[in-house]
Amino acid sequence: MRGNKSHWMIVDGREPIFVIPSLSFAFLVLIGLVIFLTTAIMDREELRMQSEAERSFNSVFLALQDSSSKAMKTMQDEGISGIGVYSSTGKKVLSLGNVPLTIPLEIFSNTSTKGNMETGTATYNTESGMIEYIRYSRLTILLDTGELTLSENGLLPSPIDFPDVLYILFDGQQYHHRLVMVRIISIVSTFILIGLFLLVLRIYGNNRHYRETLAKQESLVNLGQAARTLTHEIKNPLSAITIQLALLKKILPKENLSDLVLIEQEVLRLTQLTNKVSDFLRNPLGTPVTVDLNELFTTLIRRFDKPIKFTCSEHAKILIDVDRARSVFENLLKNALESCTDRDPQVEIDIFEDKKGYLHIFVLDRGDGIKAGDEKKIFDPFFTTKIHGSGIGLSISSQFVKARGGNIRLYAREGGGTVAEVILPHSIHSTKLLEEETI
Repeated sequence: MRGNKSHWMIVDGREPIFVIPSLSFAFLVLIGLVIFLTTAIMDREELRMQSEAERSFNSVFLALQDSSSKAMKTMQDEGISGIGVYSSTGKKVLSLGNVPLTIPLEIFSNTSTKGNMETGTATYNTESGMIEYIRYSRLTILLDTGELTLSENGLLPSPIDFPDVLYILFDGQQYHHRLVMVRIISIVSTFILIGLFLLVLRIYGNNRHYRETLAKQESLVNLGQAARTLTHEIKNPLSAITIQLALLKKILPKENLSDLVLIEQEVLRLTQLTNKVSDFLRNPLGTPVTVDLNELFTTLIRRFDKPIKFTCSEHAKILIDVDRARSVFENLLKNALESCTDRDPQVEIDIFEDKKGYLHIFVLDRGDGIKAGDEKKIFDPFFTTKIHGSGIGLSISSQFVKARGGNIRLYAREGGGTVAEVILPHSIHSTKLLEEETI
């Protein structure tokens, strides 16, 4: 069961290649569906407007055959402002209600209307907010001349034969309101889909990061258990070997003692490694005290045989365990000095304090730099690019720094080399935080 759980917790690096395009495709399909529905609803409203206009047209002109008063009542019931009869040039001949003197027939002209004399064309006028319906027709309508405008020559035959254009004008606010609502809903739906898409991507990213962290933590737990067992098992034979070396030094002649140097060095190296692993596993905080970085770096620089450029900085003090601080910066300086073998790495130390009270300690070099692909693995336990390295130093340093509320980063230096940046709160700032936590 334990192995199965670990298997399922492995995060496949190729997963985003399939997941993100799939999510994007689903998002585009939904956006396309919204556009399709919006277009369909707009077309339906257009047909609805045409249908209402045709129905109103028929109602009014049927009523007009009886009397103008009945036509006026029908116009009021249908929300019609006016009707009119126009010549083929668009000039008004007869009218009932409010209609323009002339109408631009070209805006109503289309192939379907000209080809079908029995179908009219309804157009929404955005300036007036009215729907204008025009129909080319040849109808014979008996009119009551009570409220009709006479033709220009003053003659009004009965019955009248209209071979030209019939026009009707009615309120289009409801139609316009429906179109506006459709557009608003479409826009809102689009933004909601975009928001959901971004939210899903964020949730997926957080979930992936959580799974990576969880898998890493589980591997660290397993590694810790294995490391505890190994360090315990290694220390026992090392202790026995150390005792035997001490006895051999007393027994063997002086000319043979040089043969024990290599064994003693390797035993010392293994002992230091087990001690480092123990430091990594136990509480990384230690006993924080005020550490003067100028004194610390001055002491550390003397331990190395290569030159290190360092300018003292006043008031550069941090609150940290002394041994852990020494371990962190000694490891960074050692890595910087070993960053190349064929030239001087030109190691420098720089310190400055930001506005938030955090000290930024830089260890810079002009070495070979960080290889591509190693950026995310340099703090992993036992990852190393050195032949004789253990790969535990940077992991321990990261643990120590983070335990003090700081951070450590390694990145490429402009012009070549590497920058190791340690960010820690100033000792004054740290003391205040500790006092607040105690309260």
